[in-house]
Amino acid sequence: MDTRLLRRALFLFLIAVVSVVPLGATAAEHLLLSTGNDAISLGLGNNQDDGRSFSLRGELRGKRGWDMAVELTSHTDQHTSKHRYDTLDVSFAYPHALTLSPSWSLTLTPDVGIKLIGSFGLEEAQTLLHSFKKKKPVVLPVSTDELAVHPGGGLDVTLSYQSRRSRYSLNVATDHRHSWESEVEAALQYQYGPALSAAVGYHYTKGWSGFPSQYMQEERYNGLYFAADYDGNLLFTSYRYYPQSGFSYGYIGFDVLAFSTPKTFQQNDLTITHGLFYELDGSPQRLTAIEVGPAVLSLLYMSGPIDDTHRHNIGEYTLSYHWHLFPHNTFLRPSIEAGAGIKRFNLVQHFDETVLEEVRPALSLEVALGLGPRPLWVVANTAYSVQVGARLTHVFATEGLTTHVDGYDHLTKAWVFLLGITLVVDHDLSEVR
Repeated sequence: MDTRLLRRALFLFLIAVVSVVPLGATAAEHLLLSTGNDAISLGLGNNQDDGRSFSLRGELRGKRGWDMAVELTSHTDQHTSKHRYDTLDVSFAYPHALTLSPSWSLTLTPDVGIKLIGSFGLEEAQTLLHSFKKKKPVVLPVSTDELAVHPGGGLDVTLSYQSRRSRYSLNVATDHRHSWESEVEAALQYQYGPALSAAVGYHYTKGWSGFPSQYMQEERYNGLYFAADYDGNLLFTSYRYYPQSGFSYGYIGFDVLAFSTPKTFQQNDLTITHGLFYELDGSPQRLTAIEVGPAVLSLLYMSGPIDDTHRHNIGEYTLSYHWHLFPHNTFLRPSIEAGAGIKRFNLVQHFDETVLEEVRPALSLEVALGLGPRPLWVVANTAYSVQVGARLTHVFATEGLTTHVDGYDHLTKAWVFLLGITLVVDHDLSEVR
């Protein structure tokens, strides 16, 4: 491993982030640190472990609305050019909000920034991460050995309509980095309170660098997309999926300054659950669930390599009814959740060739035990607690899911038993009118 390159990458990223941390004590409301990966897919993307592979991001948001972001990203193209490159993005944005009426508003957000292109040692970081996961390293030559700097800027225009807890927005944005790339996108967004948002949009990117590996990124991240974002004050996630290519990318992170905000939580209007579940053989699955009253919409998904050629992606989507058997202030709180839904089975080879794409009906039953009172701790208008649980799922008609790929058929069994731990986040939306 070239430790010099790895040190250079970490130095650039840490200097960019740490240089703005002193501002966080006086002029900023949020300091967001996150990691991005194509494995954060909600079970929709094909998770090819290629393209925009992983990233580290720091973002500082000021009390007057300004936003400074720093992101270090690894880009790979194992399929066509068989090259890779790294980028370091630094940008500064300042929104200007115009109130058109009590319900309508228009926000103009110009930004300026620079993009650095080169080799910052992220191949070594990725190899180290893959070694922990016992995955094959991604060893590719870099597209350039020289450091290139591309300045530029952009403009984001958002027209919004607010109706009680719901916000509807039309967004148009453009961004340009000189001699590197130009981007344009438009989206329709729905936001429920400050916590959840979903969007559908269209994104277009044009590269100017001449890197074959960059042009491959254009094909993967252009066209129609679906996006979902979550803000839990302390914890946040973001996700985007391009159905035309099957590629996706997501973030998970936390706000360093969240604990400095006043505690306003009084009641629970919305619950978001994040969890990790494991089969008895150790196979992990990620859980995201939305609960309003007794109704629960849950997304449980897993992905990964079968061999050097094949990758699997499995997602379970369930609508359930949740019975809480004891009051929330009880130290141990058992509950039962039963539901029905569908389970998606996807198997690809050579990154983009579909071997299997099937959906089956499924029934699920989950028994959970909350640990400690609910909430355990409060951050602003959110309350956090922890629970452990066991989940049993039955999938119908699995006999039609067999393939010729060794190591895949055991993932398509009719009965699946999981054990897991979840972080439960309750949201008080009473201040949102």
